[in-house]
Amino acid sequence: MGDVRQIVDIDSHEMTPVEFWESTFGPAASEIGRILEPLLAHVAKSGHDNQFSGLGIDGDDMVIDDKTVWNVKGPLAPSAFDMTRRLAAMDQMGVSKQLVFPTFALFALTIMDPGSWVQSFLRGEGGAEQSDGELAALGRVGLDEYNDWALRMTEIDPKRLRIVAYLAPADTVEALMNQTMDLINKGVRAVHLGHGVPLGGRSPAHPELDQFWSALASNNVACTTHLLGEAGFKRSNAWIDAPAFAPGKKESHEVGLEPYSFATLHLAISNFLACMTLGGVFERHPDLRFGAIEIGAGWLGPLADNLDMWARDMYAERLKPFISQLPSAYLRDNVRVAPFNMFEPVDQYFRRYPHLRQSYCFSTDFPHVEGGREDTKQKQYQKLGALGGNEVDLYFTDNGELLFP
Repeated sequence: MGDVRQIVDIDSHEMTPVEFWESTFGPAASEIGRILEPLLAHVAKSGHDNQFSGLGIDGDDMVIDDKTVWNVKGPLAPSAFDMTRRLAAMDQMGVSKQLVFPTFALFALTIMDPGSWVQSFLRGEGGAEQSDGELAALGRVGLDEYNDWALRMTEIDPKRLRIVAYLAPADTVEALMNQTMDLINKGVRAVHLGHGVPLGGRSPAHPELDQFWSALASNNVACTTHLLGEAGFKRSNAWIDAPAFAPGKKESHEVGLEPYSFATLHLAISNFLACMTLGGVFERHPDLRFGAIEIGAGWLGPLADNLDMWARDMYAERLKPFISQLPSAYLRDNVRVAPFNMFEPVDQYFRRYPHLRQSYCFSTDFPHVEGGREDTKQKQYQKLGALGGNEVDLYFTDNGELLFP
């Protein structure tokens, strides 16, 4: 990466083939894999790098070298699912610290949700034999297995490797707090929450949730939300019922199959952060660290401008009891975002929104194909270097440190 200092990577993944779910996570994971067999077989037929079955591999044994860590994708990538090898892969990439998000846990979450795309697919294939309640219970056990694994793997080197624990959807604040404190007491260093629906049935800015935000901030636990965390925000499939949005070329199995899904990723997180900033969450909890991961970054500047306008020009007096700064200041100080390196013009964001230059962070998305190859990182390095300031250090190293307390 040229002269860039050690990279802080705010988005990578575990990507375990379904054949290894039981040995890696546990028996519930194995049962989830059995239920999802029609879906995983469908993905495997596509020949896409992000597939989870039918690979015919005996383990995570790909050689770790400069070519493989940047260019081999999916479960075949070195350290894709054996975290005891991840530090060596990070060293090869020049990565000093890394957040690791799941692949398996995403499936555990989606089988808990009757409205999810996974459930829709399974119904189209004849449906799962279990009831919605049974699937929800199984998914919760699978999520617990994943979180136990995340805690064990973080112990490998908690300063460098942070496996993100996932919070299950909660109907009440009490239920949310119970699982949050359980994870914190076990030693979790980063958690993920869904940003598509209210937390525990409450707005993120509701006073009843102050105990939740305080628990994260006071225990130096980074709060993150990731792609697919928007589940529930666009519940009606009618939005996508138009010729222009018919599934076509499979650009990604993770993000979506058509332009509508990509172009509307920012809606749920914009709504969530509008609640947090205008509602005074960061004012009341200035040490709270929030990462919006793999949702793109082009939305951040316009969101800041819009919120600042309303807070400054329309509701300044009304908001005085809740915020002492413009919303953009909270976004700058407390929020970090990960652009898509393959195509987003990160250098333009630095030019257009210099007051948000601390918010943009590098991520590899390793080993997902959406992270691109080595040249995507080099292109961003060259573009940012041409700006003539310290943008390279901010983007690749300094900004991401907020999520590693």
